[in-house]
Amino acid sequence: MSDPTTEHPEFFKPAPEEEPPAGVGFAGVTGSVTTEDAPAVEAVLSNRTTGAVVALIGGVVFTVLYALAAWGYSAAAWLYGDSAEGTEAAIFIQDRTLAFLTTPVFWLTSIAFTLYFVILAVLINKGHWRTFVLWGLVVAILTYATAIGAGLLTVRAWTLTFSEAIEFMWHGIAFNPLVLVAVVLSREIPIWFGGWIAVKGRKLRDAPEVAE
Repeated sequence: MSDPTTEHPEFFKPAPEEEPPAGVGFAGVTGSVTTEDAPAVEAVLSNRTTGAVVALIGGVVFTVLYALAAWGYSAAAWLYGDSAEGTEAAIFIQDRTLAFLTTPVFWLTSIAFTLYFVILAVLINKGHWRTFVLWGLVVAILTYATAIGAGLLTVRAWTLTFSEAIEFMWHGIAFNPLVLVAVVLSREIPIWFGGWIAVKGRKLRDAPEVAE
């Protein structure tokens, strides 16, 4: 019997060998494939962490200076005869100072200022020092409003009539020396500590972008 492959070779041509795809080695194992490198991602430099830490330090300084101001105000009250006759200066000053330090006017105002300053530092980020000078005024206004609210809380303003609450607010707390001290501190500290934050922000603005 004749072999058809020999009689009609044109119908029985061997199939052409297929070349394996690039990157595929023996038994289908993938070899090294050259790919294009992904573009470098630029890391955005931030000053928020440093700003928040410096603002917290500013809050501590505010609290310490506010307490010292209360001590000085108590000492002045003793010197100008606002004490019972025969009361020792040390006892009078200590008792009056400690009494103020336990009021909401002291601790609530201190906490509020710290919070306001931290928020300001985070929002400004790498901004200029003049931005702290400008927006520090807003911090002072908010701190002043907080001190007045804390004073009303101290006397339980909800137990007073409306006219009595207004009278106390204007004549008892709004122009109280210790409240005004809080306003001055809340104005000055963001200026000076804001300068510290702005120095770091300027370095970050001038630094080249970091590629990851």
